[in-house]
Amino acid sequence: MKNKEHRLKFVSFILCIISLLYVLSIIGCANIRLIADYDEQIDTSITSFQRKVEAFLTYLERNAGKDEAKYENNTKFYDEAMVDLSAIRVRAAANPKNEITIKQIDLLYENISNLEKLHKWVFLPNRYSQYAQPLIQLVQLF
Repeated sequence: MKNKEHRLKFVSFILCIISLLYVLSIIGCANIRLIADYDEQIDTSITSFQRKVEAFLTYLERNAGKDEAKYENNTKFYDEAMVDLSAIRVRAAANPKNEITIKQIDLLYENISNLEKLHKWVFLPNRYSQYAQPLIQLVQLF
């Protein structure tokens, strides 16, 4: 009788282990996503945007002190930059678990807004030589 009880307990124990291993193997195959999948379109768009900003800052540096560098003559850049970032943000928001990317795009938007404010203030006559060059270099670091 004791032998049968031990045997039954042993079989029950083995069945529990097999069941546990089965459950763990199924759980191990589950796809757990903590962040969004890589999006090549967002990557390409952000890279293009970065090139556009770098080209604009280089243009401002080369035309420092000239009318071409004045804010009034460059509002189109800021309009296009905001539209570009808005389009990238819409795409990022369409993907689940993409909060980190959205936050980074929002920071880019904020930095472009700050650059625009800086451009309005700095590129007034007689202020460029004192403030603009160091500030443009500072903005490029970010």
